[in-house]
Amino acid sequence: MAAMTLRKILYGATFVGVIPAFLILWAIRAEPNITLPAYGGSALGIAFALGGIAIMLAAMLELWRFGGGLPMNAFPPPKFVQRGTFQWFAHPIYTGFAMAVYGVSMAAHSPAGLWLVTPVTVLGCAALVLGYEHPDMVRRFGRTLQILPADDDKRPSNLDRVHYYICAALPWVALYEFTVQMHLPGASFGFGFEDRLPIWSWTALVYQSIYAVAAAAPWYVRTRRDLRRLIVSLWFSEVVIFLLYWVLPSSAPRRPIAAHGWMVPALRFERDTYPPVAAFPSFHVLWAVFLARAIRPRWLGFAFGAAISVTCITTGQHYILDVAVSLLISPVFLFPERVWEFLRKLAERIANSWREWRVGPVRIISHGAYAGLAAFIHLGIAMSAAGPERAPQLLATAFAGLAGAAVWAQWVEGSSGLRRPFGFYGGLIAVALSCLLFDDRWILLGAHCLGAPWLQAIGRLRCLANGCCHGRPAPAKVGIAVVAQRSRVTRLAGLGGVPIHPTQLYSILGNTAIGALLLRVWAWNGRLSIVCGVYLIGNGLARFVEEAYRGEPQTRAFGGLRMYQWLAVLSVVTGSSPRPPWEWISRRAIVDLRGWRSPAPRANPRRSGRT
Repeated sequence: MAAMTLRKILYGATFVGVIPAFLILWAIRAEPNITLPAYGGSALGIAFALGGIAIMLAAMLELWRFGGGLPMNAFPPPKFVQRGTFQWFAHPIYTGFAMAVYGVSMAAHSPAGLWLVTPVTVLGCAALVLGYEHPDMVRRFGRTLQILPADDDKRPSNLDRVHYYICAALPWVALYEFTVQMHLPGASFGFGFEDRLPIWSWTALVYQSIYAVAAAAPWYVRTRRDLRRLIVSLWFSEVVIFLLYWVLPSSAPRRPIAAHGWMVPALRFERDTYPPVAAFPSFHVLWAVFLARAIRPRWLGFAFGAAISVTCITTGQHYILDVAVSLLISPVFLFPERVWEFLRKLAERIANSWREWRVGPVRIISHGAYAGLAAFIHLGIAMSAAGPERAPQLLATAFAGLAGAAVWAQWVEGSSGLRRPFGFYGGLIAVALSCLLFDDRWILLGAHCLGAPWLQAIGRLRCLANGCCHGRPAPAKVGIAVVAQRSRVTRLAGLGGVPIHPTQLYSILGNTAIGALLLRVWAWNGRLSIVCGVYLIGNGLARFVEEAYRGEPQTRAFGGLRMYQWLAVLSVVTGSSPRPPWEWISRRAIVDLRGWRSPAPRANPRRSGRT
């Protein structure tokens, strides 16, 4: 009993004291490396912080009162709680904590807090929910808190309507404000003649009507199914489109307004409030398409969507291509289940594609091509970033990573029995340590981090065909069925023909997003230490979630988490550390790494400390 009490005290102290202190220290030490400006005001920041703390305290009290336990996911309450703040927010403690971090960062005018600590906090809370709490609640209670409206033909309830605002509309507002505050210079996708088109100021009434229509959406949709589709489409589009805005910034320079109509002040207000960024594709048009599907009669919805699309051009807010591409890709977000079904079937086909040929004593396996392609792409990206003059060092560190991955597979996985020739974390550690042997360690580390997500994403195709890194049983609409006799899924796990989570596909999607963001950070002339940190954080968060749905029987678990989830946590901590751990490991350091500084520029600044 005393030991259990001590564990609870230590666990609670970690989340109440250690983690907040670490986030504050991280923000302070990372401040010199963040060039984006702080925004907001002290009063607004204090309001966010106090609101978040209030939500947290209310939820903790409700867990104690109605759940019969402490707000600790390692020692969860025995009863399912779905009242109070838990009926409005699926995870109010994490929501409140993220609000508090955001508010404190804004009140302190901390760029590092706003642009680094707060986003990582939000993603970390999401990873903890998806990678631990959601599977745990399903296992213990057979259900989780309901966020989406039910998939039926009943009228939406008031609670369903509130969920629309909290879970779909407000995240869009937050992401848009986050993107706008970056002030990213972007490319324009307009034709030359468009800058000479007149502006019809009166059409701003139609253009701006979308705000009222979007706000009223949960009140005029006919069924909960319609509201559910609207929320899902918004979620999917928010993830994809805002990532595109960050990776490929765009703008639509505003044409001057020559008219003096009664709607000119409203149009000028919108122009003065928001800069002409995040233009391609037009989210204004996507909103119109999503809302048009919910409007009845259908002809009215079609007319509304068409009118909004036209006024995006007549008000000078968007170019023609911004609108056209949005209309072209809108079916992807209108029917996300079809997109997933396509990806699922493609993954299932690859998972059942094992082929092999023998040429004398040599055996050629089809999925070996994926490993070769992954290595080629990785080295190509790394050499392009570091420069051809560092090719020998890159090759040496790459071979060290290959050897480390092989050793890890033998030591941890026992590859001779499991047919897993490489282990990711062994390669990661070996590359990091081997880079320390060279003077240009930061450049080599940053270049490898740029290529690593693509190496892993393409390499996961081999994992699909081989059957390694496979998932645990899943619903048929989610999972893939593997029947190939040479796959590890059938030979070792005994899950042949059983739908399992396509965890390799999850990894491909996550690494693709991480790889794109890293290329953007590199293009921003970001410091190499930030590139390495972002990679370690992103990879750790994605792996934590992925590992929760993997089903390999040989992976050991400790303290309620699988071994690789603990390593993923270590990856996040290392990436967010105020001082890199290899600073004290390396005895050959030739640069001052304090404050996460990169080496001094040499002959070519694009190939040295700042890239």
